[in-house]
Amino acid sequence: MKRRNEQSLAEAIKHLIDGAGIREKMDELDIASWWDEVAGGLVARHTTGITLRRGKLFIRVDSAPLRQELTYMRETITQRLNERAGRDVVQEVVLL
Repeated sequence: MKRRNEQSLAEAIKHLIDGAGIREKMDELDIASWWDEVAGGLVARHTTGITLRRGKLFIRVDSAPLRQELTYMRETITQRLNERAGRDVVQEVVLL
């Protein structure tokens, strides 16, 4: 019996990305590009850094009152980003 080794181009690229270990970096870039839409313009203007490490999204903002306000929105941020990604990328939001 001959084994078929056929897959779509999308599946092959997905396996290549996962195998090379660059999935997390690509997710981080996607989140950074969606940030203005997900968080809103005001929050995006005061965001100085976004980093994704092992499911934790580290967000650095330059305003203490904004950081406090975002603390209450962590679940909403997580939900919106995961919804946009189509899978669970962010498990926790850490504000710096």
